[in-house]
Amino acid sequence: MAHSTVVISAAARTRQSRERAHRIRVWIAWMSALAFCVAVGAYGFDYYRLPRELRPFSDKHELLRPSGVIGINLGVLGTVLFLIIFLYAFRKIIPALGRFGTAKHWMDFHIVCGVSAPIIIAYHASFKFNNIAGVAFWIMLAVAFSGIAGRYLYAQIPQSLNAAKTSYQELEASEEELADALRGQSLYSAEKIARIFAMPSSEAVRKSAALVTLGQMIMLDLRRPFQIAAMRRQASSFGQVIRSFGGLFSTGNPEVERIVRLVRQKASLSKRILFLAQAERIFHLWHVIHRPFSYAFAVLAVIHIVNAVRLGYF
Repeated sequence: MAHSTVVISAAARTRQSRERAHRIRVWIAWMSALAFCVAVGAYGFDYYRLPRELRPFSDKHELLRPSGVIGINLGVLGTVLFLIIFLYAFRKIIPALGRFGTAKHWMDFHIVCGVSAPIIIAYHASFKFNNIAGVAFWIMLAVAFSGIAGRYLYAQIPQSLNAAKTSYQELEASEEELADALRGQSLYSAEKIARIFAMPSSEAVRKSAALVTLGQMIMLDLRRPFQIAAMRRQASSFGQVIRSFGGLFSTGNPEVERIVRLVRQKASLSKRILFLAQAERIFHLWHVIHRPFSYAFAVLAVIHIVNAVRLGYF
């Protein structure tokens, strides 16, 4: 029994170590993408803001125009990023790719590339969106925004409804601990905490349109940090409020943070269970929209690249 516990503990530590390493890699990817996009934008700012008819007179025109030295390489980089994006779909049909990280790990880098590529392609086009290239860009932008929405929905859906209910029941077991904490102190009233748990009725959610439901989910998530911050401010000293940036971060008060942690967990999971059926429905609808747009962009991108090669821009 003791040996089994040690093995499980070692496996858990290994998973935690891999997740920590993955988070570091994703953070590096985001920071690298941000630094690159900001650097190109800063260098080309005075060129990109010029009217189209004046750009040929700029010293940077030969570099930043779509067929220029920098412009053409930005196009190549944007294309490479979209090839990486499509690897996420190929992972399901190419077993060799499935051995490198989990679906969540691939999704994280899928999002990094999906957000970065439209910005880099916009630099490549020097913000001139004409003809096929322009249509491809706007489709690509739609793909990027829908991808962000899809990632949000993916995070809302547990592996199964039973798994979500089990987790919820486990969390409900800690409600007694929360109630004891509340009875033993005068920091928060039951009414104040109830406001954080306030959500639409299940009947209202069931009858809501897809976009309305998605908006409600996002608004609840956006509102919760400010509700938690208000809880922290109510029970904190002036110095703690300043150090926690108005309650948005930990105050360092163990009693307050313990209650905040329980309230946040329960509010988050309650929302996921309430919206689960609708979230799954919207996620399936999202697949219907996201994939055709992705394939349409791929076709237009190939046509654009073939034309560029045919016209001698490479």
